[in-house]
Amino acid sequence: MSLFGKLSGRGKPQHETKEAAELSFWQDEIVRYQNWYDGKLSEHFGHKSPTPEQKVKVASHKDSAILTWLNVHQKAKYLFDLQLPPNAFSGGKLLDIGAGPMPSAVAFEDCELCSLDPLLGSYVNAGFPMHYYDRVRFVAACSENMPFDDHFFDAIIAVNSIDHVNDIEKTSAEMRRVLKTNGKLGLHIHYHKPTQEEPIEFNDTLVQRLFGWCGGLKKIVELQSKFGYTAPAGQSYALWRNF
Repeated sequence: MSLFGKLSGRGKPQHETKEAAELSFWQDEIVRYQNWYDGKLSEHFGHKSPTPEQKVKVASHKDSAILTWLNVHQKAKYLFDLQLPPNAFSGGKLLDIGAGPMPSAVAFEDCELCSLDPLLGSYVNAGFPMHYYDRVRFVAACSENMPFDDHFFDAIIAVNSIDHVNDIEKTSAEMRRVLKTNGKLGLHIHYHKPTQEEPIEFNDTLVQRLFGWCGGLKKIVELQSKFGYTAPAGQSYALWRNF
């Protein structure tokens, strides 16, 4: 039996307990975003509480805090961690795998953006607003079985997400299927020992084996830190791109 078919101590498949832990983290983040927005949390992931000029203001206080965090942190994070300019995917179709509860890839301009995550419905129920993002196509689906035609996307990115998937072999095969020939691939990968939420232990050898089908893919940089966070000793973040 594979790792993902085994049962946890509570009698649930591990992928179910993993998803519950991920959802719990993001629910707690909503509270932290609001405290940060209000100045009750002086700093969050290296960002001081927003100035009045930085604050987004919509009808909902919660939504205002989340949208402000997207602008201040998430957009900058994607550009920084992928080491790309905002026009990197101009004119193309971009897929963000494991996008989470916010479409951070809106940092990239003039492209058709698809945000894929299996927990999108749960994120909406938790309070994350999706209705503000007119240019984003949200798809609630697993990376192991993506509802797209072959060779549909000009580019695929995954930012600290592919170590969360349930079956990385199927995910890699699906990415190869939906990416155009000579399409762009950008992977920001957390190298670490397996955890409940991040069960895959990545290293250079595994990346090369899984994504060797992508011509020109190479490791751009490997650092102990990512945007706004420094990992514990023994962990790192590797950026792989074929462009």
